[in-house]
Amino acid sequence: PVLMKLLSIAGTAAMFLVGGGILTHGLPALHQLSTHGPAGFVMVGGLAPLLEGLWPMLFDALTGLLAGAATLAVVAIARRLISLRRRATP
Repeated sequence: PVLMKLLSIAGTAAMFLVGGGILTHGLPALHQLSTHGPAGFVMVGGLAPLLEGLWPMLFDALTGLLAGAATLAVVAIARRLISLRRRATP
């Protein structure tokens, strides 16, 4: 059971990364931001190379989370509207 729980968490995280990567690579503005990252990495000093290496993955994860949250919101609103419409219909 513990291994299955860990695999489900890792699989969910991987799906957010993959979905965010698909969106990021499909939209030129997001792809450019993902590739170049913020200019503030220079000010971090010794951590700059680490942050530059992790930035594309973190950006893809954030994009995937935001897209998932937006999709969840649209589905929840649609379900609520359908439920209200069914109650109103005699």
